[in-house]
Amino acid sequence: MSKKPLSQEQLQRREFLKGVAVAGSAAAVVGASGTAAAAEQPLEKQQSGRYRKSDHVKAYYDTARI
Repeated sequence: MSKKPLSQEQLQRREFLKGVAVAGSAAAVVGASGTAAAAEQPLEKQQSGRYRKSDHVKAYYDTARI
């Protein structure tokens, strides 16, 4: 079996696919490191933008009771 030399178009395609693979793995690493950093923060800072039992939530709870 003899291998044919790759054309310029095939080489460019291979380089593009290599670049896409590297970019995808880099994005995964960045995404995973962001999750780990958020997990390391104290609980108070993690919940700052989350659920709060405000007046309108309490009013809903009162109307939802059976």
